[in-house]
Amino acid sequence: MNLVPPTYICLDLPEPQASEVMALRRRYCQRLKDFPPEITITGSSGVGAMLPQLHWDRVEPRLEALAQEWAPIRASLGGMVRFPDTDIFCLSMSDPMPFMALHEALKHSGIAFEESQFPFFPHCTIRMAGPLSDADISALFSLTVPGEFTIAELALYQRTPDDRIVRVWSRPLAGAST
Repeated sequence: MNLVPPTYICLDLPEPQASEVMALRRRYCQRLKDFPPEITITGSSGVGAMLPQLHWDRVEPRLEALAQEWAPIRASLGGMVRFPDTDIFCLSMSDPMPFMALHEALKHSGIAFEESQFPFFPHCTIRMAGPLSDADISALFSLTVPGEFTIAELALYQRTPDDRIVRVWSRPLAGAST
């Protein structure tokens, strides 16, 4: 696999939460209307995307081993958060700890990542850009996506030159639950 495009490590949201997130994105952010409903574990905060000069044959075994060790994550989406001084809105995680632990495991996995200026904050982005009315801001802060779900797969996504995001690899989280 080519790691030259930015490559992110993510966890996909399952149904019905995935469809609910997509509906919110289509309503509030044209840029994200086709963006996969996921939680980015490396690439947007904490550590950045995987370094492009990495060799896939050295990266894949580390990801495979991590997926074999890591159990599926029971989770639910929390409240809406607005990143300071931006028009970026996201849903937090009700319990961020399993995502923070996975981020730390990846950070110390021997895979090299780009720098990131932001501390890790597990979230699902709903909107990224564009002006908002006060009514839209109020509506966004009132939104929730209810329900508990299980995230059972680790995935890699890449941004293509035409600004699409495509899934390029995935593996089930196969570790035993504790």
